[in-house]
Amino acid sequence: MRDRFGAEGLRDLMALAQMELRNVEAAERRLAALSEPAAAPEPVDAADTQAWLAYTEVDPEGSDDRR
Repeated sequence: MRDRFGAEGLRDLMALAQMELRNVEAAERRLAALSEPAAAPEPVDAADTQAWLAYTEVDPEGSDDRR
């Protein structure tokens, strides 16, 4: 390679190889991200539900006090 293209050609070839390596690595990261399962939403626990009901003043039994 060195004898055919010289030092400058070898530098250009190395720069091209580095650029292509970065492109391939980025593509691999994108593919890996596509194969990862989506993060499930965090489950709501009973304390969160009770706090929300108290905050909104909703009767947890569902009775209607508008008599």
